[in-house]
Amino acid sequence: MNWLKSVLWVTLWLTAMVFSAQVSAQLLKQSPMQHAAKPQTRVLLINPSTKTDPFWHQVQTFAQYAARDLNIQLNVIYGDAHREYQQQNLRLYLKRDAAPDYAILINYPGGNGETMRILEAAKVPFITLEQTLSVSERAALGEPGSSFKYWLYEISHDNRDAGYQLAQSLIAMARKRGIARPDVLAIGGHYGAETDHRVQGLNDYLGAQQIALQQLVHAQWQSERAAQQTAQLLRRYPYAKVIWSASDGMAMGAAQAAVLAGRSINRNVFIGGFDWLPEALERIETQQLSASVGGHFLMAAWALVVIYDHERLAEPQLLERHIRFKLAIADETNVAQIKPLVDPSNWLHVDFKDFSRSEHKELESYPFAVQSLLEHYFNSDFSR
Repeated sequence: MNWLKSVLWVTLWLTAMVFSAQVSAQLLKQSPMQHAAKPQTRVLLINPSTKTDPFWHQVQTFAQYAARDLNIQLNVIYGDAHREYQQQNLRLYLKRDAAPDYAILINYPGGNGETMRILEAAKVPFITLEQTLSVSERAALGEPGSSFKYWLYEISHDNRDAGYQLAQSLIAMARKRGIARPDVLAIGGHYGAETDHRVQGLNDYLGAQQIALQQLVHAQWQSERAAQQTAQLLRRYPYAKVIWSASDGMAMGAAQAAVLAGRSINRNVFIGGFDWLPEALERIETQQLSASVGGHFLMAAWALVVIYDHERLAEPQLLERHIRFKLAIADETNVAQIKPLVDPSNWLHVDFKDFSRSEHKELESYPFAVQSLLEHYFNSDFSR
């Protein structure tokens, strides 16, 4: 009898174990928490400037919003506004930490693509922002996927068109004040492709209107330097009515110098820049600045969307290597509608997956244009 009890006990024990295994398997199917979570994609954003730079702080903030929606772990290092510091800090990061899955960077003109070479040697796929390399550097370094196989994409905004828009807006404002052919001054940033493309747009518009550019100076993106140069330029060209600038910071410096020289913004001098800095938009609203071109504060966020798709699309090679989007103008007629767009708190209801082509197969191209954002999320219109 003892052996019969033993057999019965073993049979019951085996039955219980099988039942337990079946229940556990069923619970695993029903509870996603039981599955190992997909590890976050790790992306390194190489901020070319400093932590306190207003524009790049804005770029970084919106990249962090996108990373949250896209389940991306975003780390940031800084270039401290110099290509050698950028390269040094990147080398230190790669030596100290595990290589990221992807990197996002902006090249410094004159750097001969050294930051890209560092990433290529570390076998880190990367995306570049803007077109900052000189013509000779670009010819030597090639295009994404050619000389650098880890260079996946280039995301840029149309700087030439933006420079054209800014010139058109400033001269239109001058003409409303009865100034038919205003003398024009221009302030560029660094010597390099970014400034060149913006100035090319300015010259395209001036040429079409048969208006001469009196002088172009370079303030190296520095507000104080722009103020000093503007004071000198206004003494040299006392009849100048339009000051076109390649950044808001420099435009605000120019406006300060113009006011000190006895000029009145939007009455006898019209000054505008690039970037849509919150302070610049406030000044446009209070008639202390004339106009600003912007929308590119989202470029690092767009790079994260492209990385998200690169990982999920069955054929990511079908994505275009060069992704370009349009900027837009802010002036006294529409600044109240644009200000909400640059306020991060207003993006809490926006899911960056909405811009993904892996999530929305119907998208044939990326909906990164500023006008599209306004129409779909902010219910505003840039049209005149």
